[in-house]
Parts: sequence; C-alpha cells; structure tokens
Amino acid sequence: MKGSLKKYLGVFIPLAIVVAAPLIMRDTVSESAANAELRLEIITPHNEAIRREFGDAFSEWYEKEKGKSVYVNWRTPGGTSEIKRVLDGAFQAAEERGSEGVGIDLFFGGGEYDFSGQAKKGRFVELAIFKNQAKLFEDDIIPPTVSGETYYDPNKTWIGCCLSSFGICYNTDSLKRRGLNPPKSWMDLGDPAYMKGVALADPTKSGSVAKAFEMLIQQQIHEEIAKGGDRDEAVSRGWTRGLNLIQRVTANAKYFTDSSSKPPRDVGQGNAVAGMSIDFYGRTYNEILKKDDGTSRVHFVAPKGGTSVSVDPVAVLKGAPNMELAQEFVRFLLSKEGQMIWNARPGEEMGPRFRALRRLPIRRDLYQEPYLSMMTDPDAMPYEVADRFFYDSKLTGHLFTPLRNIIRVMSIDSHEEMKSAWKALEKKGFPEEASRIFFDVSPVSYEITGTEIRSTFKSSDKVEAVRMTNRLGKHFRENYEKVERMCR
Repeated sequence: MKGSLKKYLGVFIPLAIVVAAPLIMRDTVSESAANAELRLEIITPHNEAIRREFGDAFSEWYEKEKGKSVYVNWRTPGGTSEIKRVLDGAFQAAEERGSEGVGIDLFFGGGEYDFSGQAKKGRFVELAIFKNQAKLFEDDIIPPTVSGETYYDPNKTWIGCCLSSFGICYNTDSLKRRGLNPPKSWMDLGDPAYMKGVALADPTKSGSVAKAFEMLIQQQIHEEIAKGGDRDEAVSRGWTRGLNLIQRVTANAKYFTDSSSKPPRDVGQGNAVAGMSIDFYGRTYNEILKKDDGTSRVHFVAPKGGTSVSVDPVAVLKGAPNMELAQEFVRFLLSKEGQMIWNARPGEEMGPRFRALRRLPIRRDLYQEPYLSMMTDPDAMPYEVADRFFYDSKLTGHLFTPLRNIIRVMSIDSHEEMKSAWKALEKKGFPEEASRIFFDVSPVSYEITGTEIRSTFKSSDKVEAVRMTNRLGKHFRENYEKVERMCR
C-alpha cells in the first residue's frame, strides 16, 4: 500500500504543478482572448511593460501577415529559477503521462545559462528561422559568438533576441552629497568613500549578479595575464585580486537583497549611492525618473573593460501546442520591427506604444542610421563595449557555483563583522598587518577553489558542503573580528 501511495504521489505532485501553475500564471482573461482565433502560450521572466509591448505588437504584425487574430497569454511564475522549477515539474509530469508537450509554446527571456540547461535536457525544438532566414546569421547581423559569449545555440534550438551587460547604476544627487564623481569602474565601488552606500543583490539568489561578480574577477585576471610571465601564476594572482576587490565592494554594501531589480530602485530613491546592476534595470529607472527637461538622477555605466555583453534568448518548447505560431513569434522578434521595440522611442514608427523599454537589440545592422536616430540609447553601442572585454569560460566558468558560495561566506554571512572591520581599517588609515589579515583569501585560492571546493559543491554529500561552508565562514569571521580588535 505504501509503495502504491508513493508511486501515486510521484505522479500526482508533478501533475499538480503543471495543472495549477497555468492557473496561477495566466493573465486575466480579457475580451480579446475570448475573441482571438489563435492563442500563444509563453512562459517568461520579463516585466509587464515588455509583455504588453510585444504581445500587442506581435498580434498586430501577425494579423497583417496572416490575416488571423492572436491572443498572447503570458505565464509569469517569477524569475528564471522559478521558471526552471515549473518546467522541471511540468516535463516530469508529461513524461509520466507519456505525452511530449507541457501546454506551453515558448520560453522567452532569461540568460544563456538557463537556456543552455534546458536545451541539454532536450526540451527545445530546432528554430525554423535558421533555415528560412539563413542570411540573418552572418557576422554583420547576428554573429554566433562575441567576445567569448554565445549568441545562439550551435544546435539551433535557442537564439538571443536582445543584449545585456553588467555595470553600475548611480544617483547623481547622492554622489554630490558625498563629494564623489560618477563611478567608471568596478574599482570605484571599492573606495571607502562609498561605505554603506552600495546596493547589492545576493549572488546565490541571482544568477545575473553572480555573473557580474565573475566579470569583475575576469577583468583582474586579464590584467595580470597582460603583465606577462607564467600564465598559471597570473591567473592565480588575478583571482586573488578579484576576490579582494569583491571584499572592498561588499564591505561598502548597505545590504544584500534577494532581488536583482531592487538595487537600482533603491539607488533611484536615494536609499543607496550606487549599485551593481544589469544594464536595462539601470536604464529603466533612468527612464522612470526622467524630468520634463529630459534629465534624470539615475544613470548607468558599463565599466570599461569589465563586462561582457550577453544575450536574453527565446526558444520554442518541445510539443508546443501552437508550433507554427510559436515559430512565427521568433521570426517577429528578430525582424527589424520586433527588434526596434527594444530600444526605439515611444512614438517612433517602429517604437513601443507606451514606454521606452531601454533594452538593446541583438541585430548588429541596427546600430547605424536610420535606426540609431530612433533609439533611446544611441550611444550604448553594445558591440563596441563587447570588444573591450573577452569572456573566457575556461578561466572561471567552471567556478561559477563555488564563487557564489565563496561570496556568501566571505561577505554575506559575516557582513556585520566585515563592515565593522572595514570601518576600523579606514579610520586607522589601513595599517599594513591588519589589512593583510582582512584580505587573506588563502583558503579560497584559485587552486583550492578549482579542486577541493568545486568537487565538494558538485558532490551529493550535502553534509560535507555544510561543513566546508562553516569552516570557510569561520575563517573570514574570525579574521574580521581580529582586524577590528587590532584597529581599536
């Protein structure tokens, strides 16, 4: 009986997820939904402004192209981590039922990491656009890779539709009150003048923020390699320099939040001076807080040589109930009309209806006239930004999960002790011995992180992972407490 109950629950629980999730995630059914001839189901982390603009624009475009009305139903369970859980449960239930699809047509928005993971599980189908519009995939329109970042799946199951970079959002009013110039590099956020003024998200809760910290470290590694000498030693030194810079930045942090969208919001409200941010979050608050004269107190800067430019993809799910319509949505996204919605000004011929989205299109051929003059961010030039940085996955890609956990034990779990030590160091003028202890990251060196720490987090032994976390946390906490005592 127990075995039967267990088997029943194993089928029922995933099935309940896939049945209940659509009810929770569906937008309110409108009159247009009831009257539409076709319906498209899209799961997405994108905000309401993006959903509204692209839903309406695709419906209009498709009716002109095919003469049929479409209602786009957005399913929004949360961020990409929540979407992953929904898709995992849905596909598990589908497998138990012996069916292929999960009642959803497209996955739209998120990072390359999330889409690569789903692709490896065989949940996407090949995109028709690669065959039907092969000329799009030339280097001067949509290149396969840029500065180490992949822009579409080599197996052609997902493709980027807009670009993202990482950087710093800042409040000009808050900077003036502290007598600071606008930040230009990651190093600026490590200046003690920013103490208690930096807004940060927890990298263990936000993959995008973890990627930003990875970019910071890679920049330090690249600079060490450029000095010449033994490459392995340079990589090790760069890793240490990167962790030390993260210590500086996180010691200045006012808080760590679970949401990557909160720092730019708090910067805009004046609750923080600056924060690490995805570009479009920073530009969105620049837009929201614009005055009648066009000025804004919030700005975004991509740190020179300190960020790659990655993609937000789209993919058609296996077993999509509206397969042909889903493929047409991808075609629309990559058309000039669809691409310009990301950055054109409202009111322009190819612009959004309601609000500037402040995202950057992937199509390289749009960063020229007559398109640039229609854009809200004509100076962003993402392909030029990308040329200043090369993301080398071999350097730190395999350490992505260990890095997130290192930052947690080094800076988040011991944040109060860290801030007290940082304040004491600054007050005493950063004495040599106390500074050496504060910046001692030897237990998480590049070599140890790549072997012992990585293997522990990869293993299924959760108890050992907790033990390691506690041991590393103790090292940093005791060092910070010692530094504070030394500086009294």
